Amino acid sequence: MSIVMHFLDLFGGALVSLPLVMIFAFVFDKERAQKKWLWLILYVLYLNAMLIIVGVPGFSYITWQPMINLIPFQDLSLSNIMGMILNIVMLVPFGFFLPVYFSRYQKWYDTLAAGLLMSFLIEVIQLFTFRASDIDDLLMNTLGTAIGFAFAKIFLQHRKHANKEHRDLLKLVVINSVVLVVIIFIRYPMMASIYACILD
Repeated sequence: MSIVMHFLDLFGGALVSLPLVMIFAFVFDKERAQKKWLWLILYVLYLNAMLIIVGVPGFSYITWQPMINLIPFQDLSLSNIMGMILNIVMLVPFGFFLPVYFSRYQKWYDTLAAGLLMSFLIEVIQLFTFRASDIDDLLMNTLGTAIGFAFAKIFLQHRKHANKEHRDLLKLVVINSVVLVVIIFIRYPMMASIYACILD
C-alpha cells in the first residue's frame, strides 16, 4: 500500500492535469499531438512529480516565511553537495523533453532560458513554503537543463521536426500553468479524499 500511496503522491495531480493538457494539445496542436502524444504524457507526468518533490504547496498550505540565500556555493558540506547533484538530476528531464516535443527548443539558448525561468519560478514558489530559496538551486537546475538538452540532441540526431515553432512558447506556458494550477488548487483536497477512501 505504501508504494501505491507514494505513486499517488507524485502523480495524483495528473489525474486532472493530464486530461486537460491532452484536450488542449489535440484542439490547438493536433498534428504534433497525434505524432508525439506519448512524449507529452511523459512530460506532464514528470512535471507533476517534479513540482511535488520541490514542495509546491496546496492553496491552504501557503505561508510566508521566506528564507533566501543569494551567495553561491556558500555551503560545500557533503549533504549540500548531494543536494546540488539532486537539483541537477531533477531538471535533466525538463531539458530533454522540451527539444524532443517542441520545435522551438531545438536551440540550446531557448531551452536554457526555459530551464532558468522554470528554476526561478520554483525558487519564487518556495518563498511561500517552509523551504529555502537558494541561488545554488537555480544554478544547478539550469545545469541540469543543459545536460538534458545535450541528451536530447543525441537522441534527435538525424531526425527532422515536421512542425514549425508556431506559438511553442505560449503552448509550453499553458501546459505548465495547467499542471501548476491543478497542484495548487485541486490536487491536495482531491488526494485527501482518495486517501480517505483507500484507508477506510
